[in-house]
Amino acid sequence: MRRRTAVGSIGTILAAALALGACSGGGADSATSGGADDAPAAEAGDGAAPAGGEEAADNAGDSADSGADEAGGMLQAAQVRTGRQIIYTVELTVVADDVPAAAAQAASIVTAAGGFVAHEQVSGDDHATLTLSVPSDGHQDTVSDLETLGEVTDRSRGTEDVTQEVVDTASRIESQRASIARIRALLAEATALAEVVEIESELARREADLDALLSRQEELAGLTAMATVTLSLHAAGEAPPPDDDDSGFLAGLSGGWKALLTVGGGALTVIGAVLPFAVVAAMIAVPAYVVLRRRRGQGQAAPDAPAV
Repeated sequence: MRRRTAVGSIGTILAAALALGACSGGGADSATSGGADDAPAAEAGDGAAPAGGEEAADNAGDSADSGADEAGGMLQAAQVRTGRQIIYTVELTVVADDVPAAAAQAASIVTAAGGFVAHEQVSGDDHATLTLSVPSDGHQDTVSDLETLGEVTDRSRGTEDVTQEVVDTASRIESQRASIARIRALLAEATALAEVVEIESELARREADLDALLSRQEELAGLTAMATVTLSLHAAGEAPPPDDDDSGFLAGLSGGWKALLTVGGGALTVIGAVLPFAVVAAMIAVPAYVVLRRRRGQGQAAPDAPAV
């Protein structure tokens, strides 16, 4: 019994030793395999870190590019917003020693600036009025050159912002063109004569509207591209007097007197036109009236004669 017990104890100890060895081996294997697995993971992590960095760098570059594009778009939009469509008008009155020479020099100045003389009215050697068209860009420099022709006695500037009208006209033109394209498509599919006539009438109307819009667009483009300068040249001592104030008792009295003269002149004109016809009518009517009255007098005297 003791031997069996000893043998059993030895067997138990051996089994425990084998179990411990197996556990130690498994732990070592696990540690080894875990270390091996961790090493590739670390290597993969080392490789993934640069890859993530490159991706982040690329994303940062893309963000920078998109930011630059967005900034460029905002700048362009700001330029569009600030690119107003302005009509410039300038009125300039100058006293010159030699009006014809000053007018010729003004034409040369405008031509050199890329403009032209739209209208010219000369009254002898003392007065001249020129309507000048000059490029809107830099028109102030041209006006400054015109001011050197003599002594500036009057100057006025005016601007009109037509940006919204320009944008609206362009939008309406695009819409009208699209509408015309749809109408033409309908015309191509129409088969009945009544439909063809009706569609052609509508097409003609819309094309006429498009032509009107295109004309207005061209007009606006010309008005905004060229500034209008009205130059009045006068000789020394011949400048027109300033306009008086059209208000007050004296202004009303002057206006009433002018109106009376106008009405009186019109009445005299009518009388002068009618008078020749009245004279001719009188020359015919007066003798006829005299003859008719005599005949009536003779007719009334005949019944009063005594009977025999």
